[in-house]
Amino acid sequence: MKIGIDITRAIIENAGIGRFTREITQNLIRVGKTDDFVLLSTHFRESKEKNEHLKDFIAPNVKIKRLKLPGDFKELAWGWPYALYENIYNKSDILLAPSFFEVHLAYKTPQVVIIHDMATFLFPEQRGQEVSARHNKRVKKVCTKAKKIIAISESTKNDIIKFLKINPERIEIVGPGLTQFPEKGKLPSNLKSKSYILFVGTLEPRKNLKGLVQAYRLLSEDLREKYPLVIVGAKGWNTAFELEEIKETKGVNWLGYVSDADLGELYRQAAIFAYPSLYEGFGLPVIEAQQYGVPVLTSNISSLPEAVGDGGVQIDPLDINSIARGLQRLLEDKELAQSLGQKALEHAKKYSWEVSAQKILDILKEVKGE
Repeated sequence: MKIGIDITRAIIENAGIGRFTREITQNLIRVGKTDDFVLLSTHFRESKEKNEHLKDFIAPNVKIKRLKLPGDFKELAWGWPYALYENIYNKSDILLAPSFFEVHLAYKTPQVVIIHDMATFLFPEQRGQEVSARHNKRVKKVCTKAKKIIAISESTKNDIIKFLKINPERIEIVGPGLTQFPEKGKLPSNLKSKSYILFVGTLEPRKNLKGLVQAYRLLSEDLREKYPLVIVGAKGWNTAFELEEIKETKGVNWLGYVSDADLGELYRQAAIFAYPSLYEGFGLPVIEAQQYGVPVLTSNISSLPEAVGDGGVQIDPLDINSIARGLQRLLEDKELAQSLGQKALEHAKKYSWEVSAQKILDILKEVKGE
């Protein structure tokens, strides 16, 4: 079977869907040894980093193609009723779209789409009403067009059914795997091992950094002195208030984007991992922290109970006092933290990119009728 995959986001993004696309595609290539892959990237500008990312996909059963298209034009063109560039996939038997952006609405080739979350349906004001409305309209068309929909959690599947009225039989659940970070990272010089609280994620309102920082302020001065709050993640959108809160709160360190090696070390050496998000399609950073035996504080809503399992404390993300109490418990109750850390370690072992890739390959073969 010849499988076409649009890997653009794996080339232009390092976190979130970009990481998911990179990991799942690389593992699909490994488990699909008897299949051929045509990988397409439409990134417009070249860079050394992007070229290195492309090299990561080189394999005997892979052909890589690049089409120089500005993102805005691609979004428009992929929504036209004309099958532009369909031959770019070398007459592939089936196409995998790692997110709704990569589905071409006019292609006759069967397509399978991965839906990561329904955030713009739930929080339209965060991306802006106009952008959210445009994305929502596209998602509806994409999910109607696709032969099969892959949701990355039970929660996301339920949201798809709720908002799009999709037949549940058209939706399969395939969660993420567990990224193995390089072991040569370094902590910032002002951080000590097992003496900080860690948050990882793009800075945007639904990550609830405002709530986390305000809850951190409620901790005793002694705890804040001993355990600074470390925030890792690039700036997203509508973050002016969060940035102001971070700037004005003593003990909070925003590191911005860090390398995978340094991120792995930050996870490994954290005392606890705090992730009180208001909504997640899955919550990948939760299991990334758990693989190092780090106890997790996270929300009791959306997909996060699925992600954390029994390896953490669940709190009400809308209640600052609930977040603060959870932080205090994990920081002061060493026996609890140790027990949850061990459970986190075991829970994280359930996740594998190879297993997830095999499930997706089976779905593609089923859709193609093989």
